Amino acid sequence: MAILPPVPVPYREPLFQTLAARGRIAPRVIYLSGAQPGWDQRPEWFAAERGRYPREVLGAWQRRRPGRTPLMLARGLSAALGRAQPSCVVSWEYGPATWRALAWSRRRGVPLVIFSELTPWSDPELSPLQRRIHGLVAPRADGFIVASLQGVERLERLGVSRARVEVGLQSADVARLVALQGRPRAPGPLRVLSIGRLVPDKNHAALLEAFAAAGLGAHEAELVVCGSGPLEADLRARAERVRVPVRFTGYAAPSELTDAYAEADVVALVSTYEPFGVTMREGAAAGRALLCSQRAGAAGDVAVEGENALIVDPASVPAMSAALRRLVREPELRRRLAAGSRALTARHPPEADAAAWERAVLRATKEAA
Repeated sequence: MAILPPVPVPYREPLFQTLAARGRIAPRVIYLSGAQPGWDQRPEWFAAERGRYPREVLGAWQRRRPGRTPLMLARGLSAALGRAQPSCVVSWEYGPATWRALAWSRRRGVPLVIFSELTPWSDPELSPLQRRIHGLVAPRADGFIVASLQGVERLERLGVSRARVEVGLQSADVARLVALQGRPRAPGPLRVLSIGRLVPDKNHAALLEAFAAAGLGAHEAELVVCGSGPLEADLRARAERVRVPVRFTGYAAPSELTDAYAEADVVALVSTYEPFGVTMREGAAAGRALLCSQRAGAAGDVAVEGENALIVDPASVPAMSAALRRLVREPELRRRLAAGSRALTARHPPEADAAAWERAVLRATKEAA
């Protein structure tokens, strides 16, 4: 199987490693580029560990989009596929790499499976041309892997049969975080953690306003914002104005995020646009109570209302404020949601996601034979 992710990122590595270790399919990962310089992440974020599967990294022309994944046109993709000689190709989303992989696959009778994080919430963010392209490409794919149940709903709206879709949740280093379950943290006020790039979609400004409106004293709770980006100065100034007890910890390398989760009581993700939201899977794996945007693909899969999360409308500061107040001042609710995160993580082991990829690939190759 040739897999065509845009760039190496740490949260995908566990999936590729697991696929290789299980041995049902032999993954060869062809990254379209070694980094995305316009994606508000430091270069070291894109450094993937060498694993048990072959890989290569292409070069790509990229058009920056502030706060969003750049548009990418990889060089040498057809030659890389020719070297790999795959029995199946798995490509990301519906952009130029997928068009080229589809053309290459059709000429050789090789099935193409599309991996997608998109949900119905994604469609308003797309141009009419993009939505038309998705509608044209989807019927031509031989199968799909989606990162959430919301992704299934979107494909069904595009006319794709449910039988052609497998759900493999967005991967993360779950094992590293499960070890935090039950581990006591350092003393101090209750900590609400938000990890993410400081860009408009992450909605940190509204989170600060909601925290201020909740009326929580500094002795009760503090907000910890872990990440960097173009809005950092504005967010620091806003936090001063609204008098929120907040710590901006700056950029953290992937290896440093474990400590951030270890110190948290609640993990918050209030994005206005979030195809999945890997911090929700990581927060659940760490056994934390979650505050999750209803617009995140993770909502309903790894952040479930009343089981391990409070789901909120990210456009409503009052709704977020009320949820924060409950999470801070109702310790029994917090304990119940944390226990729900532990149970939910046990129900969704990483092996289940790898099995979903295997089913999609093996079905497509069988049907193409």
